[in-house]
Amino acid sequence: MKVKLLILSMLVLFLPKDGHSAFFKKNQTERSITIRKVDSLNIEAFSYRLNNPGKTIKIASDAFFIAQKINYLDGEGEACRVIGIGQYYLSNYEIALDKYLQAISYFEQSSNFKGTGKVYNNIGNLYLLNDYDKALEYYNKSLTLAKKHNPNALAGIYLNVGIIQTKKKNYNDAIEKFKVSLQLFKKSDNQELIIQGLQDIGEAYNGLKQYQQAETVLTEALLKAKARKLNYTIASIELSLANIFLRQDKTEDAAKALQAGFEYTKTLKNRDLQNDYNYATYQLEYKRKNYQLALNYLRKNFSQDSAYYRKSFSKRITLASDLFNQLENRRKNERIIAHQKYITTFLSAAAIVAVLLVAVVILMIINIKKTKNSNRELTRLNAEVSEQKENLNRLNHDQEDIINERTKDLKAKNKTLSEYSLHLSHHVRGPIATLKGIVYLQETDLIDRDECIQLIKKCVFNIDDEIISMSKTLNDEPDINTDQI
Repeated sequence: MKVKLLILSMLVLFLPKDGHSAFFKKNQTERSITIRKVDSLNIEAFSYRLNNPGKTIKIASDAFFIAQKINYLDGEGEACRVIGIGQYYLSNYEIALDKYLQAISYFEQSSNFKGTGKVYNNIGNLYLLNDYDKALEYYNKSLTLAKKHNPNALAGIYLNVGIIQTKKKNYNDAIEKFKVSLQLFKKSDNQELIIQGLQDIGEAYNGLKQYQQAETVLTEALLKAKARKLNYTIASIELSLANIFLRQDKTEDAAKALQAGFEYTKTLKNRDLQNDYNYATYQLEYKRKNYQLALNYLRKNFSQDSAYYRKSFSKRITLASDLFNQLENRRKNERIIAHQKYITTFLSAAAIVAVLLVAVVILMIINIKKTKNSNRELTRLNAEVSEQKENLNRLNHDQEDIINERTKDLKAKNKTLSEYSLHLSHHVRGPIATLKGIVYLQETDLIDRDECIQLIKKCVFNIDDEIISMSKTLNDEPDINTDQI
């Protein structure tokens, strides 16, 4: 009984109830809805990166807080990545790096290799500003993961590798990479990256001093960017066209391009892009021989972003990366400690369950032994009952034999008694009738006294002989002596 109660209590403890199941299903439905909302916000935030990076950061921050509430690691990681992209377009590179590294942390926890590969590509874009080898290192990391987990990202990575080739002045190799990427972008109909590919091809043609081809490709990219209102891309393409015009001494065309593009830089608040426009304006005024004005632009540019700042940027990013890695290692150690505590708790709980199971097994073994003993005793008692039953059956059979014999004997005696009764009624009745007659004769004095006595004596002896004969018959003693009676 104790074993049954223990097993029943364990089943009640571990089996889910209908109410719990319904509650679980409801929570799962709500979680799925929230996950879709987070993913939608991240996609929306990413779409604003080229024309309103501030809005990108705001929407992605909202997505991060919602994802954090439900512990949606992929949503948190993607939100951090998109926030980093927004900070990148605002030239806040250190903040962007911090967000990228946070994104990697979340993606690694959820084993999201696709997300990790995208972040490596974004970090490569940071180093692309002035450390090409470091940028190429991260692009290769991204390329390795993309081949296994995200083939759709290959075109963008090839595009970035082509940009490095452009920076290293390997223009023909760069154009080859750009054209491969452009074909892939056209297959997926990714208009924003098609525009980016056209712009990069134009930059490579500019490096090769094929100015007409560069201007044609960049003009096509500019028209597409204006159609989609990609402010950052428009400003960047106008700057590229201005540089091409300056190389050809087309100062008026360069001035128009700079004036058109500078209006977009004001809304974007991108420090590096503004500095690049200041430097291009310095070159324009220098070519116009407006030296004082050119010097003013150069001073403004130098005060905002010195050469030392540009050269030390990679070192500062590396230091920030090392610092983050240290913090992340500490977080990992904390997670390891927490995991060890969890394992300890789990093992303790498992040990308790094991002890309970052992107790159940022991109780079951004891119960089985008791059951065996009870069965053995019941078998013995059944054997005894069976033996007693056989004895009773035997006794009943003997009693039946005795009763049958006695019945036969009684029947025989009853028959004898019947015969004796018949005999008495016939043989004894005669002498008695004679006696009655003698008595009558004596009363009427028809016979004398002596003769009466003789007759009476004779009748008495006849009756005596009949009684002795009947007694012999009843007792089966034919040789009985008359004197004994």
